[in-house]
Amino acid sequence: MIGSPDILQLLKGVDLFSALGEEELEQIASVTVLQKFCRDETIILEKDVSFQALYIIASGEVQVYLSGVDGRETILSLLGRGDFFGEISLIDGEPRSASVRTVTESELLIILRDDFLSLLEKQPGIARGLLIEMALRLRRANHQIGSLSTMSVYGRVARTILSLVEERGVRVRSEKGQMMTVIRNRPTQQQLADMSGTTRETVSRVCSSLIKKGAISMTSKEIVVFENALLQETEG
Repeated sequence: MIGSPDILQLLKGVDLFSALGEEELEQIASVTVLQKFCRDETIILEKDVSFQALYIIASGEVQVYLSGVDGRETILSLLGRGDFFGEISLIDGEPRSASVRTVTESELLIILRDDFLSLLEKQPGIARGLLIEMALRLRRANHQIGSLSTMSVYGRVARTILSLVEERGVRVRSEKGQMMTVIRNRPTQQQLADMSGTTRETVSRVCSSLIKKGAISMTSKEIVVFENALLQETEG
């Protein structure tokens, strides 16, 4: 169980609250509720209106996705500790725009809509942070839509990996002094397929090709990306 000091420390690392002071963060912590979720448990369903709240990930990982009429899923993003979701319906009161499901066992901090709207009125810094984050997500969504509609399958998979670099990559230097980016807790090939709008078999072939070309390397837990080489492959 996460205690109050840990909640405060987590909130400090959330971009949405980065401009706030200790006292303001304590006000937020006072209205949060911690809830545990099992692996592969649905948190939000697309078009649902029954429960409106902001969710902040304290531990674990979730995926945000859309379901097509044919039952296929398109993953919009993978979120981890310190990320948040549910903000759109929180503001406009409309049905959920996407579904969210846990990838691993997760603990989430939940702020109910009325409490969050009250915080927005009292703390303008939250509103600024929210606008910035929503603008970033809109840009990513536009970029993803453009990639799905204009790129080849090969290019889409490469672009998806580059998007993960931007969202969660960690820059490191190899033993030979070469700069590279590591994506930890890497998505499965099925998740990459759902993010790229293709099949797991296609992702497997593309990743094998990217490895042979020296653009990436993969382990069971990480993707190591050599960005310049991978960027060239997005035109493939």
